[in-house]
Amino acid sequence: MMELELIGLTKVFGTKTAVDQVNLKIELKGVVGLLGPNGAGKTTLMRMITGYLNPSEGEIRLNKVKVDARATDYKINIGYLPENNPLYSNLTVGEYLVMTAEIKKVKNTKAEVRKVAGECGLGQVLGQKIETMSRGFKQRVGLAGAIIGAPKLLILDEPTSGLDPNQIVEIRKLIEILAKNRGIVLSTHILPEAKQVCRRLLIISQGKIVMDALTRDVKNLERRFVDLTSK
Repeated sequence: MMELELIGLTKVFGTKTAVDQVNLKIELKGVVGLLGPNGAGKTTLMRMITGYLNPSEGEIRLNKVKVDARATDYKINIGYLPENNPLYSNLTVGEYLVMTAEIKKVKNTKAEVRKVAGECGLGQVLGQKIETMSRGFKQRVGLAGAIIGAPKLLILDEPTSGLDPNQIVEIRKLIEILAKNRGIVLSTHILPEAKQVCRRLLIISQGKIVMDALTRDVKNLERRFVDLTSK
């Protein structure tokens, strides 16, 4: 099984240390929840894993091999859905997915687009303009774009933020399906969502990982979250 390892990963912005000496091993299977209050370092950590930001210190290893997070061959193994899903609203779903596949240099683009559209429940709306879709369907489009090329790891930053209750349920179910054959790191501020979807929970506070436990072993997550992040 593939494994992602973070060793002493640190990011400093000016005088502020946003992520501070994070050491983690993440098996690329199932969902790992990354929890923390606003400003705790969740998004910065995710952006370093994806190669969007370079770490100030530390290194990333994939299957024990040190990687340059900016390298194309590393990024091919990662799909990323940021919190503010940057879609081209004037395109149709199909046009957007074709463009994404071409950027990722995926072979047999049409077949890949059909495949990911089917996985994400978009097969019937490939000809629809993205700007006409609900926020829930836009998240599906973002997820479909993230899994093009069959990456081994998905990074999802607050994927249910701003959705209505029905849309939240639908996206959670889709994430659980997608996690069957890949690893997912999911940030959320919704603790019940984390308990329901994630097999492992990480709490980050002031740039440090202050809890790392299997979900089944965590009792009274709400109380532990408050205790660990209010210091």
